[in-house]
Amino acid sequence: MVNDVVPGLVQQIRTFGTCDANACLSCGSCTVVCNLSNGLTTFPRKPLRRALLGLKGSLLAGLEPWLCHDCGDCSLACPRHAEPHESMMTLRRYLVAQYDFTGIASKVLGSKIGEIVALSLVSLLVFGLALWYHLYYVELALGDLVTTAMGMEHMFPLIEYFTYAAFAIPALIVFVNIARMHRFTMGKHLRFPVPLRYYFTEAKTLFFHMVSHKNMKKCKEPTHRRRWIKHWLLALAVTVKCAIILFFLSWFQTDGIYPIYDPQRWVGYLIAIALIVVPVDILISRWRHREKVHTFSEPGDLILPIMFILTAVSGLVVHGGRYLGFEWTGHIAYAVHLAVAVPLIMIELPFGKWSHSFYRPLALYFAAVKERALRDANVPTMVGPEQETVPLETHPA
Repeated sequence: MVNDVVPGLVQQIRTFGTCDANACLSCGSCTVVCNLSNGLTTFPRKPLRRALLGLKGSLLAGLEPWLCHDCGDCSLACPRHAEPHESMMTLRRYLVAQYDFTGIASKVLGSKIGEIVALSLVSLLVFGLALWYHLYYVELALGDLVTTAMGMEHMFPLIEYFTYAAFAIPALIVFVNIARMHRFTMGKHLRFPVPLRYYFTEAKTLFFHMVSHKNMKKCKEPTHRRRWIKHWLLALAVTVKCAIILFFLSWFQTDGIYPIYDPQRWVGYLIAIALIVVPVDILISRWRHREKVHTFSEPGDLILPIMFILTAVSGLVVHGGRYLGFEWTGHIAYAVHLAVAVPLIMIELPFGKWSHSFYRPLALYFAAVKERALRDANVPTMVGPEQETVPLETHPA
């Protein structure tokens, strides 16, 4: 049942970060000040009340934590300094763990060292595979690993198959988790029909928000527009990089020497610049508290930007080694590059903070579908103890 009470739900949620729901006076200041909270999607107060009352089913059925874009205006307005924006981030981590059928997300997001351990294990596995490949597949002697100058093209097409697998495994996990998210939020608990055609009608909402990240610009503080630009550039760089790796790997990672004006080089340079400059700026911004409420609240806030930086820097070292004729340096750097990039894809994408990049636009999409169906079904609404109008199927009491 959607409204079954789970004792100690707040304590479970707190394993994923800060959730000071007990300090909430239910004054509504956080909801009033939020430019993204309106109509049927009011927050942060609604999901925090659900957590405090132990309404796990209702919390899972809600989309509000994902509709929050982490601007922090709510925390600045809170008279009790309860940091509702931190609680919303914690709720998102908790929801990722609930969507994940493998249980790995709970270990990654619910432990201070779990994420580091998971990334390290995958990194060591990649190093082990690289060592096995050279010793047993290429049949190099152990001493030759540090003396033999080698290019990259001997790895094709095997490296392409490895790349497809490295993307396919997390993609399959993500697909199943998205299906679980849909079941939790759009499942049989709804008291009004959701015709299939609405999913097609509102598909533009999903595409629009995946591409634009527009809602981030709606936050009040002027600094949030700069924050939107940074996140948009980073998302664009990561998307282009992943597309190149998946579809043009043999063109992008090759022993061939290209002139400076060739797209193979300047596209790579632009991606590397974005993957270094933007995360560095994010880290500096959080370190210097340029935005009052954004700090390193959880390990993932630090780990993900660093992983992007290391991926770009190791890629540039590979590129430099190839063009300067230092084949052995480039070859070793490529092993390091894989040991950083593969854990980034296989851990951070399906289980870590990077997963927000697809859960958030999906939540906006599901919310648009639900609101259209709600309007067309003429479902009556009621006012709950939170003093806000909510649809019957998601009422928290």
